[in-house]
This record gives sequence, C-alpha cells and structure tokens, in this order.
Amino acid sequence: MCNCLTMCRIPDIETNNGRWPIPKHSPACEDYKTERFVRLVYDGSWCVMEPDDAKDMIADGIADGEEYQAEDVFLTRDQYDALPEFSGF
Repeated sequence: MCNCLTMCRIPDIETNNGRWPIPKHSPACEDYKTERFVRLVYDGSWCVMEPDDAKDMIADGIADGEEYQAEDVFLTRDQYDALPEFSGF
C-alpha cells in the first residue's frame, strides 16, 4: 500500500536536480518502480524514448550517416509520461 503522503519528499534527489519530472511515488514507497529508457543526444538536442524505439532510431541514423549518443536512464512510467513531447532534432 502506498504511503507517500506521509513521507518527506526531496525533489532534488528524486528528479536528479531537476533533470526529470518529479515521480508520483517516493523512492522509499513500495509502489515506486523504475523502468529503463534511453536518452539519445544528437547535435546538442536530446530526447528520451523506449529502448526498442531508440534501437530503431540508432539503426536508421547509422544508415543515414548520423551518430547518436545513447545513455540508459531509469525513470518511473509517470516521469516518462510527464516529459515534454519531442519535436525532433
């Protein structure tokens, strides 16, 4: 059962100093579950996407002569859903 409402929340720790949206659950809550996503960087812009989508984008980029930097990030599903919509590189 979620007991986040009774916990002290520290946004800087939970959001990696504001890099990600604040999660709905505290990391100490039993309902807090992270998933693997991939952060792709290209020409100074970046986006976060599902691992399978990132794999496809990297493969397409190689075919087009583009090179992406990829980094695994672990977010809760609600943090991922709260990210701004990506409008392209």
